[in-house]
Amino acid sequence: MVEIQKLHGLDIGYHKAWRAIQRASTLIRGTPEKNDELLSSYLYMMKSKNSGTYTNIKIDDNNRFLYMFYAYASLIAGWNHCRPVIAVDATFLKSKYRGVLMISVLNDENNQIFPLAFGIAESENNNSYEWYFSELRNAIGSRDNLIFLSDRHQSIVHGIAKVYPESHHGICIYHLEQNLKRRKVKSEVIKLFQSAARVYRRKEFDLYMLDIAKVDKKTFDYLVEEPPERWARSCSPR
Repeated sequence: MVEIQKLHGLDIGYHKAWRAIQRASTLIRGTPEKNDELLSSYLYMMKSKNSGTYTNIKIDDNNRFLYMFYAYASLIAGWNHCRPVIAVDATFLKSKYRGVLMISVLNDENNQIFPLAFGIAESENNNSYEWYFSELRNAIGSRDNLIFLSDRHQSIVHGIAKVYPESHHGICIYHLEQNLKRRKVKSEVIKLFQSAARVYRRKEFDLYMLDIAKVDKKTFDYLVEEPPERWARSCSPR
């Protein structure tokens, strides 16, 4: 609105400006429908130009798009030089047809975030995550002492248990901490939780948990609902 006023001396309303932006975006990027038609060709070219890249598309009984997965060859190769600790999450897509973008990342030997694989699905549910992890296994296989980290989303729990039963599934302590904040837990107790989660010795972990129990028994009970093996460094089996 401001730019049109500056350039042409015209006053236009918010909705007209918004429609103009949408029209310009369509001219530059094409429509979602047209772009979806190019998806198979795009993945084919991705594999042709990046030998070793893994991709797949799943369609439903009506021949409509359901899921997509891809992992670049360079990421698959790099996976063998990273710690076998894979963090998994998803975020909402804000395009016309919505859906979610799933992503797996890990840390490389320089302690930098290393993307591993991506997926598209209609939502975070048991079927979509089971398919995603099946494709991830097809792309990268498995490794000894493999650990997955995620929030407490039950569909992620389901997918990992079904496809990677040999792995250890841990809970991201950042997400667990956010849950405590939503429960209005005192900052003193959150600091004790952070220390308990991060220490390396079981004896120190027990002392911090004892302090939490003394200050806030309700939060202590909430934390031990999940086995400490899933969120405390000193208790992790791997």
